[in-house]
Amino acid sequence: MNNIYYRNQYKKIGSAKTGIEIVIDTPNVTRELIEYIAEKEQPKIISFTDKVKIIDEHCFYHMNIDSISFNSAINIEQIRTGAFKKARRLHCVDCFENVKILEESAFEETQSEDCLYLPNIKQIPANCFKNAKFLSIITPNAEQVAESAFDGLQVENLTNC
Repeated sequence: MNNIYYRNQYKKIGSAKTGIEIVIDTPNVTRELIEYIAEKEQPKIISFTDKVKIIDEHCFYHMNIDSISFNSAINIEQIRTGAFKKARRLHCVDCFENVKILEESAFEETQSEDCLYLPNIKQIPANCFKNAKFLSIITPNAEQVAESAFDGLQVENLTNC
């Protein structure tokens, strides 16, 4: 597991509390990698670099991490089945501009207070956003939307779906 993530200390502004931020720098982010990091480092924040291309199946399923951030992850092309299912505190999801493939239940029951912008998505599969919560979801080029894709979704703005 060498050379695939970086360990950084962080300090909250106005607080003496410190923690660990993990920055992932590998093309394929797997559940095995996230479990290894979570067990070994117990991070509060996980961030990604622009090398990340795939978020693998069940990668963040029901993980207890304070923040998952995609500030620099501008090259993600694929989000696989259940990748963020039941994920909490998902941030900076507007960086998914290059995602071309979403698989079933990718964001099912995900909780986020951010916008989700997916301009390259043509198909939205079953249960993709079932019982999820987002500020907004924008999919201007979605041509095929599964009947159950948005069941129970809590969102302020759903555009072009």
